[in-house]
Amino acid sequence: MDLKVGRKTLLDPDAVEYQWIRTLASDGSTDEMINHSIRRCLGGNEDTADKIRRVALGIAPMAELLRSLPTQY
Repeated sequence: MDLKVGRKTLLDPDAVEYQWIRTLASDGSTDEMINHSIRRCLGGNEDTADKIRRVALGIAPMAELLRSLPTQY
């Protein structure tokens, strides 16, 4: 998985990382482009990137992302 952001960041809906994702979406980036950018900049695999994007855009609950992370994360 190797995420470059910590749990505290992922739990903060106002984190700059989530704001960045929302900006990408509002600028017209496709889901695939956003997921690719998340993987490149924040780390993680394809599934994790998609969940982060969905949480940032309010499509999925934070709990969905947290359930997919390792328990020690």
